[in-house]
Amino acid sequence: MVIKISITDEKYIEQIRFGDKASFDSLFRLYYEQLYRFALRFVRDPQESENLVQDVFVKLWVQRSELSITQNAKAYLYTSVKNQALNYIKRESKSSSFDNEISRFKEQSESPEEDYIKDEQYIAIHKAIEELPNKCKQIYLMKRYDNLSYNEISEIQGISVNTVKTQMKRAIKTLSEKLAHLKSFIILFLLKK
Repeated sequence: MVIKISITDEKYIEQIRFGDKASFDSLFRLYYEQLYRFALRFVRDPQESENLVQDVFVKLWVQRSELSITQNAKAYLYTSVKNQALNYIKRESKSSSFDNEISRFKEQSESPEEDYIKDEQYIAIHKAIEELPNKCKQIYLMKRYDNLSYNEISEIQGISVNTVKTQMKRAIKTLSEKLAHLKSFIILFLLKK
């Protein structure tokens, strides 16, 4: 019988400090996909999102001996990716586009009528999320799409847990009001805590 011992993120960081490549690879595999999706929401460019996440991990490895992480490893990685993404946006000053997301959403439908309904719902949902105040929108997306805890969001954003909870309540209330006209399971999915 094989017993699997779970290793904490902080233990990975400790081992990475001493040059343990296996721990680095494990941490990379554990968080890469989540961090990629997180970066993609900021920069809206798949290749650049990959680059940003890889840059964060390269920096982590290169500076491993000087690591002094005061928050949990997950929050540290998300904060690093967020900062990289914001720096990229400042450099590039790109406008965001949802074309790729709309085409992926369309692929799931079965008829032209469904396509139209889904397009309308998707546009309404996206518009409502985009109209949220910036901090409120970020917190909502981190909770809803990244499945981060209130504590993790608090660490990443540098705000109190109560502020995170307040912003989530505002986001859900605003989205519920703006999307009340849609009678779909999508709304339940969107507003789920």
